Amino acid sequence: MSEIKTTGYQDLRDYIQATWAYIELRNDQGAAIVRLPVTDDRVAWTHQAGAQTLELTVTVKGSDADIPVPQTIAGSALFKVEAGGEVLSEEPFVAFTIMAEEDEITIKHQVQVPQVVA
Repeated sequence: MSEIKTTGYQDLRDYIQATWAYIELRNDQGAAIVRLPVTDDRVAWTHQAGAQTLELTVTVKGSDADIPVPQTIAGSALFKVEAGGEVLSEEPFVAFTIMAEEDEITIKHQVQVPQVVA
């Protein structure tokens, strides 16, 4: 059996960051609320370069035109494509309900890619 080397794991992390280009927010029933490209101003990769755990952070507000209020947000999922496609990673979390335009939530979706321990 072959072993992936440290550079191989870094290639995997780089691939994920380059191609997993959409994050979908889901309600407490698992239905899609909105799917945002990672280039959206509300979305950013927030992990440190070379980190084992990749972190995508999303901040949405009740005043966002594509977030109908009231709205309960209870999960996120990563995709390669803008619509349809296979879920690549999903992360449920404690539900938060946006009740008013002033409400805001920050979501941190994390993907862990193992690292070789030297």
